Amino acid sequence: MSESATYDAATYVDLAPARSGREAATPRRGSRTPPGRQAPRLAAEPSPSEWSGPRSRLAVAIDDLAAIDVDALSDAELRQHLADLRQPLARLTALRASWSASLESRAIAGAPPQQRGSAQRDGRLAFADEHQLTPSEAKRAVEAGKAARQHPETGQAFLAGDLSPEHVRVIDEVLGAVDAEHRDLLEQQLLDLARGRNAVQFGRDARALLVSFSPEDAADAGKRKLARRRVRATDTADGGFAFSGLLYGTAAETARIALDAFTRPDVAGEHRTPDQRAADGFEQLCAAALRTDAAPSQHGARPQVLVVMDAEQLAHHEQDAGTGAAHFVRSGQPVTTTELGPLLDDCHLVRVVLDAERTPIEVSEAVRTVPTGLWRALLVRDGGCTWPGCDAPAAWCDVAHGHTSFARNGRLAPDNAALLCRRHHRRFDSGPWRIEVRGDRVSYQRTDSTEREVRNRSP
Repeated sequence: MSESATYDAATYVDLAPARSGREAATPRRGSRTPPGRQAPRLAAEPSPSEWSGPRSRLAVAIDDLAAIDVDALSDAELRQHLADLRQPLARLTALRASWSASLESRAIAGAPPQQRGSAQRDGRLAFADEHQLTPSEAKRAVEAGKAARQHPETGQAFLAGDLSPEHVRVIDEVLGAVDAEHRDLLEQQLLDLARGRNAVQFGRDARALLVSFSPEDAADAGKRKLARRRVRATDTADGGFAFSGLLYGTAAETARIALDAFTRPDVAGEHRTPDQRAADGFEQLCAAALRTDAAPSQHGARPQVLVVMDAEQLAHHEQDAGTGAAHFVRSGQPVTTTELGPLLDDCHLVRVVLDAERTPIEVSEAVRTVPTGLWRALLVRDGGCTWPGCDAPAAWCDVAHGHTSFARNGRLAPDNAALLCRRHHRRFDSGPWRIEVRGDRVSYQRTDSTEREVRNRSP
């Protein structure tokens, strides 16, 4: 690559003047490509001697930027500086993607046929390590570089800083779905569509364009995407459950609708992050799924959360003598009775008698702690979660013990029970609250020195 080409890509940037003494080294404000110069070619790569000069000038330009006294700038000036950085950074990102794609192509071409897959993987891992990227980020960068070289118009817009790697990958995906004779026309429409849209918006609009252009090709592309669907789940070292995934089409929309339906806004006194709201919604969604008969049964029993606790630990908890210990059956993870509060209030109790070697020798029938008649009475009285401001329906709710807790052998009755969604049941159990039930009215009061009523609900 010539010096002028590299200067276009890396150092001909739109920058405000630097501090005194640095102005001469700072590039002047100008157009995206200076008049009389051609945009650099994506396929070109510099020799070591060609690269040393531009690299030095790039380092000087960055030093000039770093020397700007940010504290001396007004908000408008600082905002303009940030805006001026966008295109140079985008162009450098495009160069990195293009060069990494070229390097990968060379590695694959130079490897024996049976080793080309491993050569590609090793090259991407090395690229990720050198540039402090995750493997998936490195993969997307290389794919964008390859796509830019396959579609020249897109490649020029990419190197000009008009497109992100995600934009380029979307364009490549759409163009790959249609016949070659239609690609030039569709590529120009996609480039026009990409202006002013982030990658997610552009991806949605680009697929809509493909559907209108060729519904059959769009349908085939959708089928190919289904092969990429995945959900991964694993236990973590700190006792958590981590999961991630990718869905398309109707599966993706079903998941969006279900999670949105169970994700509730904060009520008074709550300050959750968006991630915490989504996590609470996902838990509620899973709990609702386990309450139905739709899940496949196992040996005649519907799937449910199972906890094993020694009789002594349960008695310890019931006598309010401290926190007891237990463990979950499915994961084997330890858990305390404090964490199990909402479950212990509304559960089946099964007695399992073990011999001296801890072999089960007797199992009792399950006993439900919430009678059907009480559940129906609470449905009529409460209608749903009774926590201040929460509109969760009854199907999401547990039956919470009221003024006399389960730990103190509280008997569930209409005057000692109320409906609470899982999130607020947990908050009630872990906070300084008590329930007062007076007829058809449910009140929540703090039990600290500043006791005050925070709920007074009547149908």
